[in-house]
Amino acid sequence: MRRIDKLLITYNLLLTTKMSFIFSLAINKYYVLQIIWNLFLALIPCFVAYYTADSLKKKKWKQLDDIEKIGFFLIFLFWLFLFPNTAYLFSIPRHLVDYCSSYNKYRVCLDTGRTWMVFFFFFYSLLGPPAFYYGLKKMSQIFKSLINGTASVVLQVIVIPLTSIGVMFGLFERYNSWDVLLNPINLLKALIIYFSDANLLFTFLFFTAVLFAVYYGLDIFIKKIRID
Repeated sequence: MRRIDKLLITYNLLLTTKMSFIFSLAINKYYVLQIIWNLFLALIPCFVAYYTADSLKKKKWKQLDDIEKIGFFLIFLFWLFLFPNTAYLFSIPRHLVDYCSSYNKYRVCLDTGRTWMVFFFFFYSLLGPPAFYYGLKKMSQIFKSLINGTASVVLQVIVIPLTSIGVMFGLFERYNSWDVLLNPINLLKALIIYFSDANLLFTFLFFTAVLFAVYYGLDIFIKKIRID
């Protein structure tokens, strides 16, 4: 076997070992790559809203040609399908009790050396509220500039409950954003169950109320800071 072939085989083995280590790297058996992936999905709606606003500037809906209107509609749907990923980060602290060898109602994990995970998962989930607020606020500003203020408010009233449903899809059925296209029938069946089961309906209403509180609470807080 030639020397170059041996070097290539050695390189492939090292690369495979390295990739295997990266894919297996976990915190409390919660994969680190999953953290990166969830943050990536949560940031996409923010970037989409930012660059959409930047490209539209101060244009009005009537000033857009047909191609631009179709393009905006497709971009908005893409944003809408991915937006629930921002609120999904709120649920991350549930992983504190994943795979604990022993725990009780007074402690998250009795294992030594696990206390830092409380702050880790808290900080991880804390990235959700600013992403949720910014993504929706920016798209609301686009609707206000493009159409009017009423359209901006209507957008918020529609998107927040839809986000609650999206979070529930992720938590209970383990669906992803792209399942809107891949499994629409199953999503519709799950949606019907959500509104026919009292416990799931309460969960939906509670999630929606919390998201409204987070969004408008941050909005009031940020406006007050700017005024002061």
